[in-house]
Amino acid sequence: MIKFLPSRRIKKETGIDFMLLSKICTDVFERGFKRKINVYCKVWRSKEKETSTMECIKGRCHFTMHLDTAGDERYVFGSILHELRHAFQEYLFKFTTIARFTSYTAYYKSLEERDARKQEKLTSEIIKIYDNYEKADEKFREFNLKELG
Repeated sequence: MIKFLPSRRIKKETGIDFMLLSKICTDVFERGFKRKINVYCKVWRSKEKETSTMECIKGRCHFTMHLDTAGDERYVFGSILHELRHAFQEYLFKFTTIARFTSYTAYYKSLEERDARKQEKLTSEIIKIYDNYEKADEKFREFNLKELG
């Protein structure tokens, strides 16, 4: 299970239903990796402008994400997927990321960043799934399907 644990501020600023996003990410990535995943991720607002980060805080499955919320929906979802990939790098591949680089070019070309940018390419599909879940939920309520008749 991939579980996002957002702060109240993150919930308010993004408007994202993180329980739903957790379910979607769990389904997509467990199916893709063909194994169970146990990643717990606290999500806080990033204090650094235009920067999101992920760090392992306890064991190999507990992480803290500092998320930049200044962009549009696509930017925020893409950032979440990018940072989630860093968690997978540690949790699944036992790859420890290097925190310091000599230059932006070294950072940009590093193995872990190139790999994380590949996962960002799922952004459109994840947003479509998320939006369709939201639409289905809205119609469920609209047609009062909770009750008979």
